[in-house]
Amino acid sequence: MTTVLTEPAAAPTRPLRRRTATASPRRRRIILHTMQVLMVVTALSTWEFGTRSGAVSSFLFGSPSAVWHVLQTRAISGQLWSDIGVTSMEVILGFLIGAVGGSVLGLLLWYSQFVADLTSPFIAAIGSIPVLAVAPLTIIWFGTEMTSKVVIVAFSCVVVSLTTSYRGARRTDPDLINLMKSFGATRSQIFRKLVVPSAMSWVVSGLKLNIGFALVGAIVGEYISSDAGVGHMILLGSSNFTISLVIAGIAIVMVMVLVFNLLVSALERFLGHWERS
Repeated sequence: MTTVLTEPAAAPTRPLRRRTATASPRRRRIILHTMQVLMVVTALSTWEFGTRSGAVSSFLFGSPSAVWHVLQTRAISGQLWSDIGVTSMEVILGFLIGAVGGSVLGLLLWYSQFVADLTSPFIAAIGSIPVLAVAPLTIIWFGTEMTSKVVIVAFSCVVVSLTTSYRGARRTDPDLINLMKSFGATRSQIFRKLVVPSAMSWVVSGLKLNIGFALVGAIVGEYISSDAGVGHMILLGSSNFTISLVIAGIAIVMVMVLVFNLLVSALERFLGHWERS
């Protein structure tokens, strides 16, 4: 009598590992966001408890409840939305002129290495000028209205966007450029179909860097001369020793940075899809 040996049947494949692998990034984001919220809540609770117990001076550091009261009062009166609207308009217009315009100029410098080398020391010199030193001149030249703040914001952004976009354009793969030339592509076609898409990651990096610079430029301009805006709100609080108003203005600036970052991230996803296509 012979015994037939058979291999054991293979265990059925289970998609659990795949599900776990796909769900782990989502779980990680949830844990990360939860911990961030807990950190903020803990910091605010400790701050509030310290001021209420007297361990922290409410005159010097304010308190979360006082800051919330200031924000609520100004929101009800409409002054808060007016200040946010003025600063946002200054940032958006200056950002479009300085950051977007600087990115276009940096990409166009790819056409001529001679012009890029000729202007590079002047660009570096302009980039080294502090915004605080230029702001009084812009107020004198363009007046105390919104135009001067837009110019300050544009000046804060233009050099960074110009240099980053130019570096991205110059880092285009030369083999691909030679390949397109071998197929008879013109410089304009190479620029539009190869250089610009390949430099998009550098352009977006410059835009992200300029968000903070744009807000700093707007706040500096409002410090020097303004009757509205978040910078005017902070200046008013500091001149009256109202620490809660100052902290409320700083909190608004932080929220505005987060919102503008989200907008640029959405633009980055759109440009990434366009670059891949």
